[in-house]
Amino acid sequence: MFERNIRSLLTLGLLVALVGLAGCSCKDFEEQILQLNNQIEDLQTEVSHNESVIAERDDIVAELTRDFDDCKAEKAVLIEKSEEVIMITIQDQLSFAASQFIVLETMVPTLEIIANAVRNHPDWDVYVEGYTDSRRILEEYQEYYPSNWELGAFRASAVVRYMTNDLGLPAERFAAVSYGPFRPVSDNETEEGRRANRMVRVVIHKPER
Repeated sequence: MFERNIRSLLTLGLLVALVGLAGCSCKDFEEQILQLNNQIEDLQTEVSHNESVIAERDDIVAELTRDFDDCKAEKAVLIEKSEEVIMITIQDQLSFAASQFIVLETMVPTLEIIANAVRNHPDWDVYVEGYTDSRRILEEYQEYYPSNWELGAFRASAVVRYMTNDLGLPAERFAAVSYGPFRPVSDNETEEGRRANRMVRVVIHKPER
């Protein structure tokens, strides 16, 4: 989106130049120039806003990277960025016990670091996404979650509850989402692949206000 705005700005600038070079002072061309100038001003404002958002995104990523490195959790946490979004993947070894949705002590330092970043940047909101492998839910747990859809939702919701109830973040900034087993990042035919697919992803994004 950011690159597209830059291209649009350059195109509009070229159009203004071409209209000006035509040397025509007729009213229609003058109105076209005025409209193009207004569009350029709007795009310049949008580009400036996008640049500010991208700079803040990079600040958040640097803050998270530093803090994860300090707590020695960086090998179990993956940070990615794309335009106005930061994705933090919490891998299986830090997240939940098998078929459970209680936040473990192993995940708490990671959530505290994320919470600090969210607290320091109050204009950014958070999606928490739950992912599972493709194995069938054990019969003794099907009363609570009949399928992996529900298990993913329980896990995402557990993280949201912890970050809002225990870490004191505003609940209105959060949403819980489940993808269950349907967006795997690895092969569900192997234990290693299934382990990679069991994860929680925290998505920090700058919403449109």
